[in-house]
Amino acid sequence: MTRSAPPSPPELSAMMPFGRYSVQAQVGIGGMGTVYRGTQLSLGRPVAIKVLRVSDGYDFAFEDRFRREARAMATLNHPNIVAIYDYGHLGTEFLFFVMEFVDGTDLGAIMAQGRMTTELALQLLPQICAGLEYAHSKGIVHRDIKPANIMLTRQGEVKITDFGLAKDVMRAPSMATETHMVMGTPEYAAPEQFNAHREVDHRADIYAFGVLMYQLLTGALPRGSWQPPSMLQPGLDARFDAVIVRALMTDRQHRFQSMGDMRRAIEAAAVPAVPTPSRPLPNVKPSAGRILLLEDDLMVRDLLRRALEKASFEVVETGDGKDTLRLYQEAMQQGRPYDLVILDLTIPDGMCGRETMLHLRRLDPQILAIVSSGYRDDPVMKDCAAYGFAAALPKPYQVEGLLQIVNGALAVGRQRAAA
Repeated sequence: MTRSAPPSPPELSAMMPFGRYSVQAQVGIGGMGTVYRGTQLSLGRPVAIKVLRVSDGYDFAFEDRFRREARAMATLNHPNIVAIYDYGHLGTEFLFFVMEFVDGTDLGAIMAQGRMTTELALQLLPQICAGLEYAHSKGIVHRDIKPANIMLTRQGEVKITDFGLAKDVMRAPSMATETHMVMGTPEYAAPEQFNAHREVDHRADIYAFGVLMYQLLTGALPRGSWQPPSMLQPGLDARFDAVIVRALMTDRQHRFQSMGDMRRAIEAAAVPAVPTPSRPLPNVKPSAGRILLLEDDLMVRDLLRRALEKASFEVVETGDGKDTLRLYQEAMQQGRPYDLVILDLTIPDGMCGRETMLHLRRLDPQILAIVSSGYRDDPVMKDCAAYGFAAALPKPYQVEGLLQIVNGALAVGRQRAAA
């Protein structure tokens, strides 16, 4: 059967109910619809009209998703979200909704012309955060944040659009991914969106926004073992690295828990850091080195700290990988980096040493670290170098063996620095 073309502007004007709209031109066409520029005659205001063919939905839930987009957007009144005015059917073949006309273009088209400047990216990111923060406060999760769904007006104002995959958390507490479908764009989808048995909440938008943020700052997607943005863009504050690392955590419990938190972190990173001059402490024995210790067992942590401090090391302790990342990042910003990190391989109630090391290496590819575990046959312990560790420290500890391994790792670090 021959597929008919989208209606022309005059045809669409005649099809619109009660003659309420005049359609002037087709302004865009994609896999899931055609967009027109028109006028709402009763108010004389410009509008965008999106027309979707019912048969393009590929599944029986398509019309439900269309209605969901319209109703979700209709509840949102925010300067960084495209407003919706009307929606409905055009006979049995088409669906339509009428929305605010944005005089501008989407970020996908802008980025296709080359990487945007850091200054422009830092102007846009807080606006996107603000729009998503508002949507989340109303119980709406977008689930498909990507450059093509972010419009930029000629005045530099962000407008988030295409809530077609949105879910209303308040009215639909079960937000499991539809069976056999990835709801969202794979490059930007959070890990839980690939799991049909996992519920999806606002933290999926935080993950997608982290991907978008990386892309705006670097011009690339964070694929595989990606490099921190500050390494790709000289002059970019390394504090932005920590924001992105946290947003892209595989476990959503370790991400920012709200867009407001992420927005504040971005705004803080955008403020130039004021260097704090270091002053030598009087009558203090010189340190053998600064060590950051991740260990969740309080007794083991105390034993390690005392043994290391007795050997004149300065030790900072944490019990979770998130705190380890934060402290390491802060030390880098203050110009007092740690000489060595010791990471417990297994943290039952937090981010484990292996995942922590993955993120630390993104922050600092030259990091010097030791992995510690009682599971001597674990692949990470048996081949620690393959995971980026300088040495493996088996439990239980003997002080002499502990210091030998620590000093050996530090020697490796000195050799690297001299090379």
